[in-house]
Amino acid sequence: MKHPKVTLLTCTHNGEKTIQQVLEAIANQTDISKDIFEILIVDNASTDCTSEIADATIKNLHLNGKVLSEPRIGKVNAFLTGVYEAKGEIISIIDDDNLIETGFISHTLAVFEKYPKVGVVGSSNRIFVDTVIPNWFKWIEGRYACSATPLLENIQVTSEDGVIIAETGVIAGAGLSFRVEPLKRCLEKGYHFFNDGQRGEKMKVSGEDTELCWLLRSLGYLFAYDPRIKLNHAIKPERLDIKYFKTLCATIGAGCLGFDPFLFTHKYTDKNLPLKWTWQWQLISKIKRYITFIFSPENVGESQDEKKFRNWIARIECMAAIKRILHERSNYTKHIHQVACGEWTDLRVR
Repeated sequence: MKHPKVTLLTCTHNGEKTIQQVLEAIANQTDISKDIFEILIVDNASTDCTSEIADATIKNLHLNGKVLSEPRIGKVNAFLTGVYEAKGEIISIIDDDNLIETGFISHTLAVFEKYPKVGVVGSSNRIFVDTVIPNWFKWIEGRYACSATPLLENIQVTSEDGVIIAETGVIAGAGLSFRVEPLKRCLEKGYHFFNDGQRGEKMKVSGEDTELCWLLRSLGYLFAYDPRIKLNHAIKPERLDIKYFKTLCATIGAGCLGFDPFLFTHKYTDKNLPLKWTWQWQLISKIKRYITFIFSPENVGESQDEKKFRNWIARIECMAAIKRILHERSNYTKHIHQVACGEWTDLRVR
């Protein structure tokens, strides 16, 4: 069998209800040879029959794939297990509720081959449910990875194929594809994901995908979006509950500490490190931001209901960041210094 160009990586915890559909959607990529891609299913401490169903489905569909086990609970643990095992030059993250459409792999690969400076490619995602979608969902569909890829800074649209390229992208993990080698080199140089796992019931964290994006951006790679790369996000109905969404916002807010140092650090050689490179300074800045949201809310949204909703979200996320700073004070400062001065910073491509 030929060496695969793309690794489809699915990290799953108790995903027995949807894992077969995910693999069937992959098998429907009839526009390319199956030799082009491999499938890695990383079972992250599941207590159901996820592994058995995945293994049987891979064999029944005659797919080039296998099931790996990662007993340490936490998305990053499963993710890195897949990264080290992957044989493809490109990894596409396909969550255990992501149903990719035909052309997903071929269009993704075409973007990377045509644009060598692109390090991350996003997909066009839409919600796929059989229940009533709440009115507020349309305001925040990106937080559920159910939207087009948001790109920022120096956006360019290529006239030939409609691919959009930019210097910055905030790309959700569902459908995110990236070059593997730069990440592996960063890990070899000592980079450690700050959003690296579970922290108990009182402190849940997400955002390893966004941290990955900012890491690759810091190396000089560009971001791309091709609207032909599509997937359906089969969200469980219970996740569309407002209480669940509030918890989701808190995990996102806590997770922002994994990537926000990329926004305020730079290469610094003076013996006296900047004051901003401390948890104390960042704590004060986020408290000021939280107070601002209370007394001078942002005017973002088309209606008053949307504006109030967005400011409610901002307060939740900001408070979650404040709590995490207090909970992980010294580790946060270490992460800031890692982002600014780590050995991996010598790997920049531009």
